[in-house]
Amino acid sequence: MIAIQTIGLEYVYADGTEALSGVNFEARAGEKVAVLGPNGSGKTTLFYHVNGLIMPAKGEVRVFGENIKKTDIDEIRRRIGLVFQESDNQLFAPSVFEDIAFGPRNLRLSPDEVKERVSYVLHRFDIEAIGKKNPANLSAGQKKRVAIAGVVAMEPDVLVLDEPTSGMDAGGINDTLGILEELNNEGKTIIISTHDSDLAASWADRIYILNKGKVFRSGVPKHIFSDEKLISEAGLRQPVIVQTYREFRARGISKGEVPLSVLDFMESMESVKVLNIRCAIAGCNLKTGDKVSLEIKDGMLVADKGSDGVTGIAMFNGNKGEDIAVKDVVGNLQHHEGKITVIRVPAVIEGGSRVADMEKVYGFLDKNKKQKIGAMGTSAKALINKMELKCDFEFDVIQSAMLAALRGLDVMVFASGGMADRVVEKVKVRKINCQGFNI
Repeated sequence: MIAIQTIGLEYVYADGTEALSGVNFEARAGEKVAVLGPNGSGKTTLFYHVNGLIMPAKGEVRVFGENIKKTDIDEIRRRIGLVFQESDNQLFAPSVFEDIAFGPRNLRLSPDEVKERVSYVLHRFDIEAIGKKNPANLSAGQKKRVAIAGVVAMEPDVLVLDEPTSGMDAGGINDTLGILEELNNEGKTIIISTHDSDLAASWADRIYILNKGKVFRSGVPKHIFSDEKLISEAGLRQPVIVQTYREFRARGISKGEVPLSVLDFMESMESVKVLNIRCAIAGCNLKTGDKVSLEIKDGMLVADKGSDGVTGIAMFNGNKGEDIAVKDVVGNLQHHEGKITVIRVPAVIEGGSRVADMEKVYGFLDKNKKQKIGAMGTSAKALINKMELKCDFEFDVIQSAMLAALRGLDVMVFASGGMADRVVEKVKVRKINCQGFNI
């Protein structure tokens, strides 16, 4: 089903500025769509149309198949939640609690229902501690979280977020994207605008590029970012991982399709196979600066000079300053792949009808080796905090867990419901050892 659709959408501002020109756009139910473009490309104007803040001068906007001009505007704004780029334009109540309560009250919910919804999102977004604070006194990241929480409290089908990560530090960006991932996993359609190519490439199912009020191109991220000329003409920057891949490919190190993740990038690398090679050093007595000849004898790399005293070898490629010191080079070089254990946690850890069996969790942890821990979703993070465990991955958890496993580490990923299923599904695609555990 198509959640949002615009057909030939045009809009001209009062000063004559053409903001949108013949824009055809659609977002399917359950999709993550990124609208990418430089400042002034029309992203914000498009978003104001899909929420009904601006009515089309020409063309159509359809919400779940219904023409927005023929649909009750309150119903549109209930189903389509809009988060402004500037949170200060959205937050106006004297407290965070009252700000979040504003939307549900406009839906004419009972006081008890309003309180229940506000309490739920305060807990879910981990902002209970600031519930009584004035939004004006919050940090930029906190304001953005409150603004998103206020929209989520209205339980929309679609969330439209204008530059949701602008002005945030790395921690705030990771938290925000984690929340959006969780909401999308529950079936919400998520549409964001951004000028960040790295974010769009790694996050979106589909991308629209806007430039000067027109759709420059649309498609899946891999097709969009494979076209170097397209990105340049659109006035955008290639994602860092794509730039790196192109450099490696030019040197004959990488091959295949353009990667958009570290895992894909690793698969593009020409593999080097090492089978049971052991480095051995013949006894010798060397002074600093002495040169050592290396040769392979009977499957062994041997340095042969002098009698004894060697603990390391300096290997030179002939260029000054490019030597590589190799120390303690005794042992077998063998590949070992780690295991990923997905621990399915209840949707609510505290304050709800379902709670985690802590004794069962501790028992499982005691019996199973873990070298890295990841958490996907609010309830999983709450459980990790409650258990006072060190969480190594809170963002991009699936990829981080698989990379760790490929390095030979055993990883435990805490996730709830559908998010746990998503982890298992993606890990099995990569043919990495994976098991599940319910608590």
